[in-house]
Amino acid sequence: MDNLVAISQGFGLAAACGLAAVLPLGVLAFAALLGWLPGSVALAAETPVLVAGWAVGVVEAASRALLPIPVRIGLSGLGGAVACELTLGHILPFVGLLLGTAIGSGTGWTTTRMVDRAIASGGPRWGVSALVAGASVVVAALAIIPVVGLILVGVVIWIGMRSRKDDQGRYAGLRVLR
Repeated sequence: MDNLVAISQGFGLAAACGLAAVLPLGVLAFAALLGWLPGSVALAAETPVLVAGWAVGVVEAASRALLPIPVRIGLSGLGGAVACELTLGHILPFVGLLLGTAIGSGTGWTTTRMVDRAIASGGPRWGVSALVAGASVVVAALAIIPVVGLILVGVVIWIGMRSRKDDQGRYAGLRVLR
Protein backbone atom coordinates (compact mmCIF):
# COMPACT_ATOMS: atom_id res chain seq x y z
CA MET A 1 0.00 0.00 0.00
CA ASP A 2 2.89 2.36 0.75
CA ASN A 3 4.12 1.83 -2.81
CA LEU A 4 0.79 2.96 -4.29
CA VAL A 5 0.72 5.99 -2.00
CA ALA A 6 4.29 6.95 -2.96
CA ILE A 7 3.59 6.50 -6.68
CA SER A 8 0.44 8.59 -6.42
CA GLN A 9 2.24 11.33 -4.50
CA GLY A 10 5.17 11.35 -6.94
CA PHE A 11 2.93 11.55 -9.99
CA GLY A 12 0.79 14.29 -8.43
CA LEU A 13 3.81 16.37 -7.44
CA ALA A 14 5.25 15.96 -10.95
CA ALA A 15 1.95 17.24 -12.35
CA ALA A 16 2.11 20.22 -9.98
CA CYS A 17 5.61 20.98 -11.30
CA GLY A 18 4.04 21.48 -14.73
CA LEU A 19 2.34 24.60 -13.38
CA ALA A 20 5.37 26.11 -11.63
CA ALA A 21 8.49 23.98 -11.74
CA VAL A 22 10.01 24.62 -8.30
CA LEU A 23 7.24 25.72 -5.90
CA PRO A 24 5.88 22.16 -5.49
CA LEU A 25 9.33 21.13 -4.24
CA GLY A 26 8.76 23.39 -1.23
CA VAL A 27 5.46 21.61 -0.54
CA LEU A 28 7.24 18.27 -1.01
CA ALA A 29 9.95 19.19 1.52
CA PHE A 30 7.35 20.39 4.03
CA ALA A 31 5.37 17.13 3.71
CA ALA A 32 8.58 15.10 4.02
CA LEU A 33 9.56 16.99 7.19
CA LEU A 34 6.15 16.07 8.64
CA GLY A 35 6.65 12.43 7.64
CA TRP A 36 3.78 12.31 5.14
CA LEU A 37 5.81 10.86 2.25
CA PRO A 38 6.33 7.13 2.88
CA GLY A 39 8.72 6.43 0.00
CA SER A 40 10.72 9.64 -0.05
CA VAL A 41 14.49 9.95 -0.12
CA ALA A 42 16.04 11.30 3.11
CA LEU A 43 17.25 14.42 1.27
CA ALA A 44 13.63 15.53 0.80
CA ALA A 45 13.20 16.03 4.55
CA GLU A 46 16.11 18.47 4.91
CA THR A 47 15.47 22.08 5.93
CA PRO A 48 17.74 23.56 3.19
CA VAL A 49 15.60 21.81 0.57
CA LEU A 50 12.51 23.41 2.10
CA VAL A 51 14.03 26.90 2.13
CA ALA A 52 15.52 26.57 -1.37
CA GLY A 53 12.28 25.15 -2.75
CA TRP A 54 10.27 28.15 -1.62
CA ALA A 55 12.92 30.82 -2.37
CA VAL A 56 13.83 29.60 -5.85
CA GLY A 57 10.20 28.68 -6.50
CA VAL A 58 8.93 32.21 -5.96
CA VAL A 59 11.56 33.64 -8.34
CA GLU A 60 10.87 30.97 -10.97
CA ALA A 61 7.10 31.43 -10.73
CA ALA A 62 7.41 35.21 -11.06
CA SER A 63 9.63 34.99 -14.14
CA ARG A 64 7.82 32.05 -15.77
CA ALA A 65 5.60 34.14 -18.05
CA LEU A 66 8.68 35.85 -19.53
CA LEU A 67 10.50 32.64 -20.42
CA PRO A 68 10.28 31.12 -23.91
CA ILE A 69 7.92 28.16 -24.32
CA PRO A 70 10.62 25.44 -24.69
CA VAL A 71 12.36 26.68 -21.54
CA ARG A 72 9.09 26.58 -19.57
CA ILE A 73 8.36 23.03 -20.71
CA GLY A 74 11.95 21.97 -19.98
CA LEU A 75 11.84 23.47 -16.48
CA SER A 76 8.54 21.69 -15.85
CA GLY A 77 10.08 18.39 -16.95
CA LEU A 78 13.12 18.95 -14.73
CA GLY A 79 10.98 19.91 -11.75
CA GLY A 80 8.73 16.90 -12.33
CA ALA A 81 11.75 14.59 -12.47
CA VAL A 82 13.18 15.95 -9.22
CA ALA A 83 9.81 15.86 -7.42
CA CYS A 84 8.99 12.34 -8.56
CA GLU A 85 12.46 11.02 -7.74
CA LEU A 86 12.52 12.63 -4.29
CA THR A 87 9.10 11.13 -3.59
CA LEU A 88 9.65 7.66 -5.11
CA GLY A 89 13.42 7.34 -4.80
CA HIS A 90 13.44 5.08 -1.77
CA ILE A 91 10.93 2.63 -3.27
CA LEU A 92 11.66 2.80 -7.03
CA PRO A 93 15.09 4.37 -7.63
CA PHE A 94 15.56 6.20 -10.96
CA VAL A 95 12.07 5.29 -12.23
CA GLY A 96 10.83 8.63 -10.91
CA LEU A 97 13.26 10.51 -13.14
CA LEU A 98 11.74 9.12 -16.33
CA LEU A 99 8.11 9.19 -15.29
CA GLY A 100 8.43 12.57 -13.57
CA THR A 101 10.00 14.09 -16.67
CA ALA A 102 7.17 12.81 -18.86
CA ILE A 103 4.43 13.96 -16.49
CA GLY A 104 6.04 17.33 -15.75
CA SER A 105 6.72 18.07 -19.42
CA GLY A 106 3.23 17.02 -20.47
CA THR A 107 1.64 19.17 -17.79
CA GLY A 108 3.98 22.03 -18.68
CA TRP A 109 2.96 21.78 -22.34
CA THR A 110 -0.73 21.86 -21.45
CA THR A 111 -0.30 24.69 -18.95
CA THR A 112 1.83 26.76 -21.33
CA ARG A 113 -0.88 26.61 -23.98
CA MET A 114 -3.54 27.69 -21.49
CA VAL A 115 -1.43 30.49 -19.97
CA ASP A 116 -0.45 31.88 -23.37
CA ARG A 117 -4.12 31.89 -24.45
CA ALA A 118 -5.11 33.72 -21.26
CA ILE A 119 -2.41 36.36 -21.77
CA ALA A 120 -3.21 36.73 -25.50
CA SER A 121 -6.89 37.30 -24.71
CA GLY A 122 -6.04 40.27 -22.52
CA GLY A 123 -5.14 38.81 -19.14
CA PRO A 124 -2.36 40.62 -17.27
CA ARG A 125 0.90 38.69 -17.52
CA TRP A 126 1.78 39.00 -13.83
CA GLY A 127 -1.76 38.25 -12.69
CA VAL A 128 -1.90 35.05 -14.72
CA SER A 129 1.54 34.06 -13.40
CA ALA A 130 0.40 34.63 -9.81
CA LEU A 131 -2.72 32.51 -10.35
CA VAL A 132 -0.71 29.68 -11.88
CA ALA A 133 1.83 29.81 -9.03
CA GLY A 134 -0.96 29.65 -6.47
CA ALA A 135 -2.56 26.78 -8.35
CA SER A 136 0.74 24.87 -8.32
CA VAL A 137 0.91 25.10 -4.52
CA VAL A 138 -2.72 23.94 -4.19
CA VAL A 139 -2.20 21.05 -6.63
CA ALA A 140 1.01 20.03 -4.82
CA ALA A 141 -0.82 20.06 -1.48
CA LEU A 142 -3.61 17.94 -2.96
CA ALA A 143 -1.04 15.54 -4.42
CA ILE A 144 0.11 14.62 -0.91
CA ILE A 145 -3.30 13.00 -0.28
CA PRO A 146 -3.09 9.30 -1.23
CA VAL A 147 -4.48 8.39 -4.70
CA VAL A 148 -5.31 12.03 -5.57
CA GLY A 149 -2.05 12.29 -7.55
CA LEU A 150 -3.22 9.63 -9.99
CA ILE A 151 -6.50 11.51 -10.45
CA LEU A 152 -4.54 14.74 -11.10
CA VAL A 153 -2.56 13.05 -13.87
CA GLY A 154 -5.82 11.84 -15.42
CA VAL A 155 -7.24 15.37 -15.30
CA VAL A 156 -4.12 16.76 -17.01
CA ILE A 157 -4.37 14.15 -19.78
CA TRP A 158 -8.05 14.98 -20.29
CA ILE A 159 -7.37 18.75 -20.44
CA GLY A 160 -4.48 18.21 -22.87
CA MET A 161 -6.60 16.10 -25.21
CA ARG A 162 -9.47 18.57 -25.02
CA SER A 163 -7.28 21.57 -25.83
CA ARG A 164 -5.76 19.65 -28.74
CA LYS A 165 -9.26 18.95 -30.09
CA ASP A 166 -10.16 22.63 -29.75
CA ASP A 167 -7.14 23.58 -31.88
CA GLN A 168 -8.09 21.08 -34.58
CA GLY A 169 -11.69 22.29 -34.63
CA ARG A 170 -10.64 25.93 -34.89
CA TYR A 171 -9.09 25.49 -38.33
CA ALA A 172 -11.42 22.76 -39.64
CA GLY A 173 -13.17 24.94 -42.22
CA LEU A 174 -10.06 26.44 -43.78
CA ARG A 175 -8.87 25.18 -47.13
CA VAL A 176 -5.25 24.66 -48.01
CA LEU A 177 -4.14 26.74 -50.99
CA ARG A 178 -1.54 25.07 -53.18
